[in-house]
Amino acid sequence: MISLFDGIYRDQRVASANQLQIMLKLSQQDLMSGLVEVSYSPEEKILLLLNSGNITCVYHCTGDVIARTPISDLPVLLSAFPGGNIRVCSLAPSFLRAVKTIVEQPRASKVLALHTTELPKSIHEYQALPEASLLQFRWHSAEGFVFLPGHNFPARQYAFLTEGQSSDSAAAVSMFSRWSEAECTVSYYLGDPAVQIWQENTLQLGFALLIEHTLRRYEELVGHLLSGKLEDSINRLCRTQSWNISVADSTMDDVQLFDTLEDTIAAYRAIFDLASRQIAGVIGTRLFNEALENSLESLGGSLRQAVEKIDLAAALPANR
Repeated sequence: MISLFDGIYRDQRVASANQLQIMLKLSQQDLMSGLVEVSYSPEEKILLLLNSGNITCVYHCTGDVIARTPISDLPVLLSAFPGGNIRVCSLAPSFLRAVKTIVEQPRASKVLALHTTELPKSIHEYQALPEASLLQFRWHSAEGFVFLPGHNFPARQYAFLTEGQSSDSAAAVSMFSRWSEAECTVSYYLGDPAVQIWQENTLQLGFALLIEHTLRRYEELVGHLLSGKLEDSINRLCRTQSWNISVADSTMDDVQLFDTLEDTIAAYRAIFDLASRQIAGVIGTRLFNEALENSLESLGGSLRQAVEKIDLAAALPANR
């Protein structure tokens, strides 16, 4: 039976079916992000993933079988039981993609026991592998995650959580290695292109790297002032659409959890359309196409395939 953050969020409340629905509504009104677990027995529970008060995923867990359930079926699912134990895990949005990945791919490719001080070395070794992956670190009273794009790209979306501390930046890696508990369990989740969550993850990782490489090349050609204006335009678009995506200093921070892969693709096409038109308007389409091709070549294998699959080229302006 899957279990997350049980060493950090230990408190459970017994509630009737009606009380469960009221407590869930309160979490939504508070614009909570995190994981809500409703347990009915040691072998049956419901997991809810909330993003800024919106329920994005519902899972019905029976033993080791996890089935994603339509959100519209949640009231019926909750009322099918007289009551249960509810556990609320408040998380920063940067944790949600890792949690969703582990729930939808619950069997790790490899599980290791490591000394805590060995974690930076282990991360470095795994990031050299060709495929994207997720590492989960578990101690008795702390948990951490990091996504690895593969091909020696730097690790992304570090996240570290204890009862009294949370970090979702690259500084988390130093917290991993300095954590007080000597032993750590590391679960390695290899990206599987046949699993939808990894289609989303690979696209998300590849698109962020594509945009970053393109922005750096654009800044080399036109300077920081114009590249900064482009970043401002992208950030305005993302704020207008309420996407948890931002760009600063040629680095994309994308912790948005879209409802579907189709929603992800639509958002990335909109961002790319804005960026391509603004860049081509300054340096011309020929130079932009060269920068784009160089950016795609830098991705390699599965990341490039994921990005090319959504046909960003359709957004390119006409040659001039």
